[in-house]
Parts: sequence; C-alpha cells; structure tokens
Amino acid sequence: MQSRAAIRYAKAVYEIAHDENSVNEVFNDMSLVKKLNGSSADFKTLLSNFQINSRDKKNAILSLIDNHNSLTIKLLDLLIFNKRVSIVGDIATSFIQLYNKHNNIKEALVITASPINKELESEILSKINIPDAKAINLNNIVDPSIIGGFIIRYDGKEYNSSIKQNLNNLKKELTN
Repeated sequence: MQSRAAIRYAKAVYEIAHDENSVNEVFNDMSLVKKLNGSSADFKTLLSNFQINSRDKKNAILSLIDNHNSLTIKLLDLLIFNKRVSIVGDIATSFIQLYNKHNNIKEALVITASPINKELESEILSKINIPDAKAINLNNIVDPSIIGGFIIRYDGKEYNSSIKQNLNNLKKELTN
C-alpha cells in the first residue's frame, strides 16, 4: 500500500506530464523504478540507507534509467529537497496505477512455479476476459511452493489451478 504522500506526488507528476505531453516517457521511467524496487534488494537498500547522500541516490537512480525524462529529474530533486527519496518506489507504483486507470489498462497476476515464456503469456492473455479493458498487463510471480500449474488473479477474481491446490483438495476428500 502506497502512502498518501506517494499518491500525491504521483498525481502531481502525472498532471504535469500530461500537460507537457510526456506521460509515456515518464511512465517508462516509473516502470523501471517500480521494477527495480520490486526485484532488487540492493535498490531498496540504496533508497532506505541514510548514510548514502541523497544526490548520490539520485545519480544512481538516473544511471539506471536510459533516456530519463526531465520531469523524472525534477521529481527526484523535489524528493531530495523534501527528504523523501525513500518513497520513490511507491510513487512509481502510484504513477503506473494512474497511467493504467487513464488508459483503461487492467492488471492481471499469474503465479507460477517457474517463469513463463512469451508464448504462454500470450495464451493466458487470450483466456482472460475483462470487459471494457483496452489492454491487460500480465505480471508473473514465481512461487515454487505451488509445485506446478498456475494461479491467475484479475478483476477481483482468482482461478487456482496449482498442483498444491489440487493436492489440498484431494487431501480434503480423503479425510472426509
């Protein structure tokens, strides 16, 4: 859950990006920040470490973003000034949610025991039906504990076809 401050920053950046016709460029920057924040322990440590100078944090973040937008630089400068660099990951998440809402893009989550390939991703997307969605972003989480199969969550629904779930169902039937 993002903080109210992160949501406010994201809204402000989105509005400015919209006015400057740079929403897509800022979206690309925020997508990378979100990805790094979600997958890199080193990135999270960088953001939360108070011993690292804020300017060094800014330079490190910008070095990871190819062709970063000037609005992204202004956001980081503002976060440094307000001593809020640590919430940049939450701001990125909130910005992406705003982008998706304005562009009628829905999120779907697929949990698998191993990473999915593009062919399987396309097949899954063809099976998901969300009315009024212009597009669907599929996020893959790898969870070896489900053993095999998959779990799909979208539009408030869940379809669980994991081997772990099937084993649990079999276990319940045998104990009844």
